[in-house]
Amino acid sequence: MSNARLLSSNPLLLCSFLYVLSTGFNLACAEGTASEQTNLELMLRQLESVERVAKQSSSVPEREGARYHFDYERLQKDLELIHQGIKSHLSPSRAQPRDPGQLSGHYTRTGGPMP
Repeated sequence: MSNARLLSSNPLLLCSFLYVLSTGFNLACAEGTASEQTNLELMLRQLESVERVAKQSSSVPEREGARYHFDYERLQKDLELIHQGIKSHLSPSRAQPRDPGQLSGHYTRTGGPMP
């Protein structure tokens, strides 16, 4: 299933995608005047909005007979990992290096609904 078809079949996902695009553009425009901390705090707020939309989207019933389904659980885990990374950068607990983990990046699953 193409990305355009996925977005058009899921209005919540489409709205969150458009929101992130529009706010990302505003962030890029304000880059010259805002501090890094301000930008990171803005990213956290936007990420929280995307997390809410993803959570709402995960409760929408999946289409019967669909071959592929969006893996909202995996997306939510990756979003949480990004969220934690930004928060730890804003308030580091120590100066030691850490393993940031690895994002999945794959959100299509085949077969029926998750148990």
